[in-house]
Amino acid sequence: MADEIRFWRVMSEDKLTEINHAQLDLEQRLQEWLAKDISILDPGLLVIGREVKTDFGGYIDILCVDEVGDLTIVELKRNKTPREVTAQVLDYASWVADISKS
Repeated sequence: MADEIRFWRVMSEDKLTEINHAQLDLEQRLQEWLAKDISILDPGLLVIGREVKTDFGGYIDILCVDEVGDLTIVELKRNKTPREVTAQVLDYASWVADISKS
């Protein structure tokens, strides 16, 4: 069973109107929004790079640093299998771990 989230607007006289939603068509749109205002995700992050090329030939969507200097990977996925996503995250995390030690 798929999860469904519905949004409602309270109108005058306490009437509810459902807010229609549209599916995000591109990961790029979400990436743009987050790069402009990463506090949407976490107010403690600072964007330090976008489309950061790794030694594995992949590109990290957004690379951030937190308040204590730890690197954070923001990776946006759509239409990928859990196996593909997990493999990519492990590749990126191992690459970031190596550069964090430098």
